[in-house]
Amino acid sequence: MFPKELAYRVIRLFTDEEDIVLDPFLGSGTTAVAAIETNRNFIGIEMMKKYAEIATENVKNAQQSQRLFSANT
Repeated sequence: MFPKELAYRVIRLFTDEEDIVLDPFLGSGTTAVAAIETNRNFIGIEMMKKYAEIATENVKNAQQSQRLFSANT
């Protein structure tokens, strides 16, 4: 399991807002969620269908949360 806090640190250190983050080993989508929550775009690659489905759900939830947050600010 990849800690989301580590993904946040790396993304913020090496990218700017609206940059693209590439995760060639998407897994459950931790890096993608961190990218969404820090206003970055992302590309994720996952070979295993089970993990791709989990990542898709996690990304959808993060995108919905971001839209709700943006609407309330």
